Amino acid sequence: MRQVLPASGAGDEVMGNDTILKKITGNLAVKDGRCPNGHSLMTEAVRFDGQKAVTATVRVGGRTGEIFLNPFYGRFEYKCGLDMKPGDIPALSCPECGVSLAVDTICRLCNIPMFAVHLADGGQVEACPKVGCHNHALKIIDLDAQLERMYVGETKFQM
Repeated sequence: MRQVLPASGAGDEVMGNDTILKKITGNLAVKDGRCPNGHSLMTEAVRFDGQKAVTATVRVGGRTGEIFLNPFYGRFEYKCGLDMKPGDIPALSCPECGVSLAVDTICRLCNIPMFAVHLADGGQVEACPKVGCHNHALKIIDLDAQLERMYVGETKFQM
C-alpha cells in the first residue's frame, strides 16, 4: 500500500460562521464523515494517530481502488493501493453507494471541482482531489457543535 506524507500548510485558515480562525494544525479530526446519501466514510481498517481514516473509492487513469485519508484537518497524508503521482486528479466516491463526493466548489488553485466529506449536524470538509494540492476548507454550520465533535486531545487555538 502506497503512503504519501506531504507537509501540512501551517499558514492555512479555517473558515466558519463568517469567522476566520488561525489554523488549528492537526488537532481537529473528522470523527463521523459521511457521503451525500448519509453513508459513513469512516473505517476501522486504517488509522492515523489512533483515529479512524476517511475512506473512499478512488478512480484515476482507468484504475479503481480504495483510498484512506488522514481524518485530521490540515494533514494531507493518505494511503492508497493505486500508484498516484503529483498532478493526477482522482475521482472519489462513496464505497457503499457509489455517489460522487465532488461538490460545486472550485479549487482556487487548480480550477477543478473539490470533493467533500459531510459532517454530522451540517458542515463539511472540502478538499481539492488533485494529488499535491493542499487547498481545503472547513465549512461549519454550528461552530460550537462541530468543534465539540471534532476535538481530539487537549488543544489550544492559535490566534
